[in-house]
Formats: sequence, structure tokens, C-alpha cells
Amino acid sequence: MSVIPAPANQASSKPASDEDLAQKFVVEWSLDTWIASQNSSLLGRILSGLTLAAIWWRHGDHRAVLIWTVLLLAVFAGRHFFTELLLRMQGRLAVETRIGLLMLSGSSLMAVPLLAFDHYSVTEQTAITIILLTVATASVISTAGFRMVFLYYSLPMSLPLALAWATTTQAGSSVFAAWGLALLILVYQIYLVGLSRKVSRVFLDAGRYRYGQSRLNTALQGALDAAEDANRAKTQFLAAASHDLRQPMHSMNVLVAALSLKTLDESSQEIVRVLDTVNQTITQQLDGLLDISKLDAGTVVPQRATFNLDTLLRAHYQAVRVRAAGGGQLCILNIEQTVAVRSDEALLRRAISNLTDNALKFTPSGGQVMLTLKQLGAEALIEVSDSGIGIPDSQREMIFREFYQIGNANRDRARGLGLGLSIVRRLCDLIGARLSVHSVVGEGSRFTISLPVVETLDSLQDRTPGQSRSLQSMTVLLIDDELMVRQSMRFLLEELGCTVHDAEGSIEAAKIAASQTIDLILSDMRLAVGDSGIEAIAQVRKSQPDVRAVLVTGDTAPERLREAQATGLPLLHKPVTLERLMDVLSV
Repeated sequence: MSVIPAPANQASSKPASDEDLAQKFVVEWSLDTWIASQNSSLLGRILSGLTLAAIWWRHGDHRAVLIWTVLLLAVFAGRHFFTELLLRMQGRLAVETRIGLLMLSGSSLMAVPLLAFDHYSVTEQTAITIILLTVATASVISTAGFRMVFLYYSLPMSLPLALAWATTTQAGSSVFAAWGLALLILVYQIYLVGLSRKVSRVFLDAGRYRYGQSRLNTALQGALDAAEDANRAKTQFLAAASHDLRQPMHSMNVLVAALSLKTLDESSQEIVRVLDTVNQTITQQLDGLLDISKLDAGTVVPQRATFNLDTLLRAHYQAVRVRAAGGGQLCILNIEQTVAVRSDEALLRRAISNLTDNALKFTPSGGQVMLTLKQLGAEALIEVSDSGIGIPDSQREMIFREFYQIGNANRDRARGLGLGLSIVRRLCDLIGARLSVHSVVGEGSRFTISLPVVETLDSLQDRTPGQSRSLQSMTVLLIDDELMVRQSMRFLLEELGCTVHDAEGSIEAAKIAASQTIDLILSDMRLAVGDSGIEAIAQVRKSQPDVRAVLVTGDTAPERLREAQATGLPLLHKPVTLERLMDVLSV
């Protein structure tokens, strides 16, 4: 961790107290975390800006749009390359004030396309709203170490956005609806301010905890134990904040999915696709961190079944090859024969996906990544090889540690957080697979997952359209104590053709079940104080014992996940994708 230089007028020969050292440590950690988050979110911010430019281009002065786009990208580039230098140089301005001014420069520019808000279609207005609110929501976590910085970033976007809705005269937007949306945006901003304070408090407490542990472990066990405890402090912080962060992200995902189901012109469809990419970029960064806490908690239980590896690998290849081509890389699929194994298909797919992502990150443009499936004796071998930078022998084991990366001294978070290989090793241990690596520096690496082959393939029940329940005849009871989540889920479910009833808790859900036939319950795990999704489902089943039920949660706290698994109910983790929701509805 680098040290923030103190202003010259604070220099003193007086020894620093333990409280001063602790405060300095927390500030340094907060600054390092903020700089890292700026690098990791750069792609998401660029995609957001380009989407806003695409919308504005259709209705505004093209020269103004081009000037704004160049200026915005210049600000992003300047922050990416010079932020750390500006923050660590000597000066009179406090670090928090400097960060605030840097973030203000970007957020104020993001709001400029709102000048043409009245000329946009309703779909475009909705897309801009989702983009700005998504970016503001993501900043809650990145600004956790500096309490006032969040306001520098979110207010210049949310206040003009609310004003734009309140004053719009766009055809098709009623005054009541426009003012209602403006009010909802202001209410959501107030909610984010409160959430930011809570997250900041947890973050700073975690920083102080990390400081104390680092001192203790340095004295007793050395620097290695101190680093491990610091990672544990981060995990505790993420677990404490994850539920509140996943709620708005879940709503964003659902709203984007609902937009994708509407009949739109080609330009609007492209906007929705880019918007979905922006949203997925943000959620994937959060998911990668939270996977570690779930594996640590021991709440991931393999669901073993027999399946063909070649089918899995072909589907994975189709998803990866386009992304590889976009980076100037060649992705090759080499399947020598059909091989069947008995394992957890979802966990194995995640391990292969992480290895492929890692290969693409460390393979330069013009290189290649190869996916190979072959059988050697009684073992099936899945190989992910690349022509990238390679791994030195001295770091062969270190790459499987959390937050460790090779060749990323500048902490470029566009190349990930250093969690992918750590998750792969844990997943392989969990499903009983053997993981090995062979690498030559400058030539590339080959990761191999080995699994026992099974003699015959169990009959798998492939779902066909004729076997799936018609969504037009499905009645869903949606239980969640947050109005924002219920509204967004209702929009999506009704767009899919379902009949939807919603309740905020057990009592209301039981009343609905007493008068309506329910096909499926979708209930949040954590409801209002004294209530839970498990209790709500139990109340509904008193009148309809055979109703199918699914729990939905944004929690990653170990005790919460164990409680959910003990019920035997299917569990979805927020934010829920359209594909995962369709899997549940189509059973």
C-alpha cells in the first residue's frame, strides 16, 4: 500500500499516536480501494457514455454531441492515467475534496444529454434514466471510504434527471406519470444517500479492524497472516453490504429484461443491448467478489448429474468466440471425442468460464485461445490453453491466491480483481476435479481440468416447448417488502404473459392465496422485521399445500444461505437474469 503524503504544514517531529496511525491507515486503504474501483469500472462508464451519445445523436446537433463525447472520453482517460498522481501530490486540498472534484467532472458531463430530454422517445428517456441511476448506484460501493464524495457524483446526475422528467412535454408522457417518476428518482436518491452512509460506516469499521489485525499478526505471525486477515475484513464488508446493493441492481436487471421483450425499432434494440452490457459489467464485478464469500461459507452444494462434456464445451465456445474476435484474438474449439461425466454442470461451466476469461485477459491481440476436450484412459481432460504472457515457475502457486495477479503492477482493474483462479481451484475441489497448470513464460499457459469418465450417459429430460408450462396461463404470487422490486418484477412477469399478484409480507400473501389459485410463489428471503420469505411461503401453503415456491435473495451471509438451503426450496440469487427466471417459470 502506498502512502499519502501529508501537507507540509502538518509536518512535525512529534511521534504519531496509535489513533493517528489507525486513521492514516484507513485513509490510505480507502484511497487505494477507490483508485482500484475507478480502473475496474472504466469500461462500464465508457459504455454508458457511448450509449448516451447514441441516443443524443438521433435528436441533437451532431457537432455538439461529438464535442461532448470527445470531452467525456478525455475526462475518463485523464482520470484513468493521472488520478493517482493528482491525489498523491503535495497540495492544500484534502484528498476527499480532490476525489470529489474528479468525480464531479465526470458526473456533471454525464448529465449534459438531458438538455435534449424532451426530444427523446419514451424508450430513450427510460434508457437514459436507467443508465444514470445504475451509474449512481454503482458509485455507492466505490466511494465507501469517503462519505461526502458520493454526493459529488450522484447529485449532478439525479437532480437534473428528476427535473427533466418533471418538465418533459414529450408526447405519450402524462404529467402525472412524469411528476411521479421525478418524485421516485428523488426518493431513490435519498435512499442511496442513506445506503451510502451505512456502507461507509461498515467500510471504515472494516478498515480499522484491518489495521488492528495487521499490527497484531505482524507481531505474532508475520505479514502473510496479516494479508489473509485483511482479505477477511473485505469479505465481511462485502457480505454486510451485498443485500442492499443487490436490491437496486436486481431491479435494474429486471427493467432491462422487460425492455428487451418489447417491440422496438432497430436503433432502440441496439440501445437496450448496450444498456444490458453496461448493467452486466457492473453486476459481474460484484458477483466475482461475492462468489468467494459463498464458497468460504460452505453454502455451495454440488448438484451432480450425468452429461456430455462436448455439449457443454460447444455451448461455451459459441458464447466466447465472438468476444475473442472483438479483442483481435482467435478462439479454437478442438473436441477429439464425445465424453460423458457425472458432476455439477453449472459449477464446472463456471470454472471453465473463469479459465477462459483469464486466458483472454492475458493473451494479446493476434494471439489464440484453444478449448480442447479429450479422453486419457479413464479420465476426461478439459484444456484451456493460450499464447499469452505465461507464468513464471516461482509464481505457479501464488496465482491461485485471492487478489493476486501477474503483470498488473498498475492495478488495471479492467483485467479483473485477481479472483478468477482462486474461484476455479475452489470449484474444482468442490466437485472432485483435478486442476493442473503448465506454462512457459512468453509462450503461454495450459490449464487442465480432469474428471472421471462414466460408461453410459443417464437419460436426460430435455425440455421442449410442448413440455413447458404456458406462461399465458401461469399465476405468480410475488412477495417482497420493497415496492421498487415488486414493481420492476411485475413489469417483467406481465410482459412474459403471467398473471401477477404481489404482497409485501406473510399476512397479505395468505389473504391473496385464500381467494386466488397460485401456480408459483417468488418470494424474497428477507422481508420486514419479524417476517421472512420462508414464513410467507408456509402461510400460503396452508391454503394451497402443493403450490411451487422459489426463494430469491441478495444475501450472501453464511447463516442466511444455510437457512435457505435447509428448507429445500430452490434459491435464486439477485440480480436474477431473464434466462434464469425463464428456467424457473418453464418447469
